Amino acid sequence: MRRLTFLFASTPITAHTINAVPIAARLIGRGHRVLWYAASRFHDQIAAVGAEPYGFRDAREFADLEAAYGGAGSPRAIAGLRQGFADQLVGHAARRVHDLEGLAAGRQIDAVLTDAMFVAARLWHERGGPVWASLGDGPLTYADVDTPPYGAGLLPMRGREGRRRNRVTTRIGRQLIWGPALVRLGAIRCELGLVQSGRSVLEEAMSPWLHLQACVPEFEYPRHELPTQVRFVGALRPEPREDGRLPPWWTEFLADDRPAVLVSQGTLRPNLHELVLPTIAALASAGLQVVVTTGAGSVADLRTGLGRTGLGRPVPDWLRVARWIPYEEVLPRVGAFVTNGGYIGVTSALAHGVPLVQVGSSEEKAEIGARIAWAKVGVRLRWRPPRRRLRRSVLRALNDPTIRAAVDQMQRSLARHDAAGEAADALEELARTRVPVT
Repeated sequence: MRRLTFLFASTPITAHTINAVPIAARLIGRGHRVLWYAASRFHDQIAAVGAEPYGFRDAREFADLEAAYGGAGSPRAIAGLRQGFADQLVGHAARRVHDLEGLAAGRQIDAVLTDAMFVAARLWHERGGPVWASLGDGPLTYADVDTPPYGAGLLPMRGREGRRRNRVTTRIGRQLIWGPALVRLGAIRCELGLVQSGRSVLEEAMSPWLHLQACVPEFEYPRHELPTQVRFVGALRPEPREDGRLPPWWTEFLADDRPAVLVSQGTLRPNLHELVLPTIAALASAGLQVVVTTGAGSVADLRTGLGRTGLGRPVPDWLRVARWIPYEEVLPRVGAFVTNGGYIGVTSALAHGVPLVQVGSSEEKAEIGARIAWAKVGVRLRWRPPRRRLRRSVLRALNDPTIRAAVDQMQRSLARHDAAGEAADALEELARTRVPVT
């Protein structure tokens, strides 16, 4: 096979950029070239796997999504989500198109891969750009008569009543949440000399040639008519990092025979009072080891916050804290995962057979929590539950045989896949044939 050149393009959000790293690594390992259009703060991680990073030129980087989204649970949350999506994810699409056209000038790009929020890929293609694939590192957003619309966090409802509810909530969501983004997208199409598509904003970002969904069908809602280009590839496993040293307490943790629970609220939300500190307080006398990764927060912030939980500033012996621990190291050694619901964290936990407690409804987390509840692989809680309820939920995830059986079944299904390899296979096929991969 001849050497192919792929271009990855990512919205400037940590998860939506880094989630594609295993796919890039696999393509590069096969002798292909990967160029990557991404925010400058990710360039070191991109270059570490052999890809070639390129920064934004006309388009603007943004970092403070918390401010744009209004904060989970706040009265501004829906308004913030609506405006943040319109301004930052859709609003810079024309500039991103110009960036991509400049990057590709004089180069043969065989195929493009984007995250499922990168609407500029379709616009570029309509202006003569290459074929492109989208990566589903979040729940499927395709509309379907039997499936509740994306964004509401609703569970499926059968029959005529369910379909009526889906139609009504789709109309409401199109106006309430996606309305400003649709208006902005229409103006951008005019600016770029393109006809109006009539598609929703979410549909605009999904490729009609190949969509790689990073889970298995059992973790998605059943659909009346799923597009044929959707390919389920299983859970993406993060690439090992050179700075992936284990924390100094790791040997002590392994020697402790108490059941362990992992707690994290991901790479986007730095306020540890949302989930991490309440969970620590809820599990203080549960006889468990609690392993916390602070992610976007800091260990110093956690130490400061411990005083407000009534535990005092010194870290108790049952609490293990680090900024980051590789999932591949920690998940096989815990009995449950308390999370705000990041998609790769959730699917990684299921791939390791770990039950979930999902808390919160910020960003797309309500949709992920709904799928956890529907698949019965854990407990779904709304925003800031009482400590007693949070504690009961963790103990249920550890001990409920129904949850255990569902998690075991999901783990077996995920074990049949090699997500990075299957994604690379499909991208090679798309690059060679330049027709939909079905």
